[in-house]
Amino acid sequence: MNPEILIIAEQIRDDIAPVTYELVAAAKSLRKFTGGDIIILMTGGKNALAPVLLAEKTGLDILTITCGSQNMANEILLKNLPDALLSDLHPAWICMAQTSRGLDAAPALAVKLNAACITGVEKISFTDDGICFTRAVFNDKISARVKATSRTTVLTVAPGAFKPEPDADATAGKISFFDLPGVFDAYEWLGEKSGAEDTSALDSAEVIVSAGNGVRKKEDLGLMDQLAALFPKSAVTGSRPLCDKKWLPYNRQVGITGATVAPKVYIACGISGSSQHISGMRDAKFIVSINTDPHAAIFNISDICIIEDLTVFIPELITACREYRNRRLS
Repeated sequence: MNPEILIIAEQIRDDIAPVTYELVAAAKSLRKFTGGDIIILMTGGKNALAPVLLAEKTGLDILTITCGSQNMANEILLKNLPDALLSDLHPAWICMAQTSRGLDAAPALAVKLNAACITGVEKISFTDDGICFTRAVFNDKISARVKATSRTTVLTVAPGAFKPEPDADATAGKISFFDLPGVFDAYEWLGEKSGAEDTSALDSAEVIVSAGNGVRKKEDLGLMDQLAALFPKSAVTGSRPLCDKKWLPYNRQVGITGATVAPKVYIACGISGSSQHISGMRDAKFIVSINTDPHAAIFNISDICIIEDLTVFIPELITACREYRNRRLS
């Protein structure tokens, strides 16, 4: 078993995260330039259903690590993979998701393998210099193309950057197992506590008004509520900084560590446009952004860009919408 590309599945116990299928799309895009086989590495028991489903949906071979505990996080396992297994696999490219788990494990795995580590990959291309990876830098204001020169490279792929394309004609891949007992002996499982995860209102929202760090006062969130109230099937969300301030609950956070949304209209208010946030809303059909910074990265993906203080513009917009609605009703 000597794959050219190794995918590390994003999972919580026996549940496969949707971003895993995006990793498959990224790996297949990379294979166009490298050739070779792709293998997915994951954890699970020998009777687990997840490896079977993943092999059927992707058509790729699955290497399942059995370690006696499905409670422990994947990143702990990845940091403790034995050298014998890594030497046997010896992939040139390792693809992981740009999530909190992936960002924890990727650097440690790169150090273990003496490999390069390129994070936040949004595009893969081939130039005169070879295979290049595009990632956002300088607070997402600039896109940089990066090339690795090491034998092995660990990549973290930005969620939403690569669209999964199910292959209906794919033949299910083979599933093999590698037993790794004792890897969690130094750890004690204390339990798990999940935050509020009810995002049903976001899933059904056709218009989302989202607040960012440009909202200077908590009281200004009332403007977002008033704006959202003008539209049926609307919701108010925020970026992580606002949720960290406790201005909004975490189940209203949009981004890599929050919800992924795809409304008909997404109104970004005071959001700079970090790759972490954009990953959660890039599938919105129409994006309107309000920001005082003319170079805000959010403008790069917006259909309408408004350079103005949101506390000035939004009240004017609310007034104009109400007047328009009243004229329609009269």
